[in-house]
Amino acid sequence: MFSARSRHIAWPLFNFYFFFCAMIGVFMPYMSVYFKSIGFNGTQTGQLLSLVTLSTIVAPHFWGWLTNTLGLPKRALQIAVIGACIMAICMNFVESYQAFWWIMLLYAVFFSALTPLSDTLTLRSIRNLNVPYTRIRVGGSIGFIVAVTFAGYLIESFGPVVILPSLTAFLLIAVLTSFYIYEQPIDTNIKKNKGDFVNLIKNREVIFFLILAFLSFMAHAPFNVFFAVHLTNAGFSGDQVGLLIAFGVLVEIFVFIFLGNFFARLNVVYLIAFCFISGIVRWYLIAWYADNVMIALFTQLLHCITFATFHMVSIAQINRLFPEQYAAQGQAMYSGFAIGLGGGVGMVGSGYLWDWFGGEWTFAAASIVSLIALIVLIISQRVR
Repeated sequence: MFSARSRHIAWPLFNFYFFFCAMIGVFMPYMSVYFKSIGFNGTQTGQLLSLVTLSTIVAPHFWGWLTNTLGLPKRALQIAVIGACIMAICMNFVESYQAFWWIMLLYAVFFSALTPLSDTLTLRSIRNLNVPYTRIRVGGSIGFIVAVTFAGYLIESFGPVVILPSLTAFLLIAVLTSFYIYEQPIDTNIKKNKGDFVNLIKNREVIFFLILAFLSFMAHAPFNVFFAVHLTNAGFSGDQVGLLIAFGVLVEIFVFIFLGNFFARLNVVYLIAFCFISGIVRWYLIAWYADNVMIALFTQLLHCITFATFHMVSIAQINRLFPEQYAAQGQAMYSGFAIGLGGGVGMVGSGYLWDWFGGEWTFAAASIVSLIALIVLIISQRVR
């Protein structure tokens, strides 16, 4: 998978992604199950989990500043993963809502750094190696699938009590793997040949890219929140829903492993347009034809385009648009504005749409957002 020249750098990063995303594979689908098991209502659960999304609006900028100040991205990543691990350990010893709120707030601050810092460190590490980013990032997708399956089996056998220990265990292993990652120091004295960061983000190309990323994550919000419920309402069993979600991630792995180099040779604008066109089709089909198993499978096949391909393009664009000394801050801006604000607005909006108009119109709205994104992309090419 990795050449002899790159193994000592690539495998530690692959392993870190595996266990970091395995933690996400426990946290995302099962924390609400745990909160319900200890007596929290839906409002309390929503408030606690929203802290993680909302933290990505502000917290990554602190981590970007810290990375640039230290000049040591691995050190900043270790601070974040150790902090998240400590907070996960604390969760095992509390049950009150107030205690969980404060612990989740701190956990969210550390958690928000993990994706942008690991991506920044990976891109710096493979810059002079013949290793595509996607081949390392696929470790996270594999870890997610393994954790979802493993934790689901444990919960079925022993109950929700195993959720927090599983989450903590994956984070502990992620901490250990972080020590084997090679540091890639940043020269904090590099001349800022494109001006300061504030001037950099005023660049028209950067602005349009962030708007497109915002709309992409906004369009995915109904899927992240209501896809399982929507399929259940359409008549699918819990096992079938799980298999459909796993199928989407498996296709994502295929793209990361086999198509990363191919996509890298294609025109970026055409790729992004393809992502949004696929989004228009995907969300429309989910909205009105979710009860058809073949259509449901097809929409999950499109996951490799609407999410995986757009993610690969986004990482490449950040690496191109932001100079080395601003790489961490560029990742933070992407995480905060696109993932945090875009995803947060989409989640809140989809919640209201779900209550007011039902699942069909909620996903139809996601299709409309993808259409708006495509129009913005076309406009961006005409005003250059």
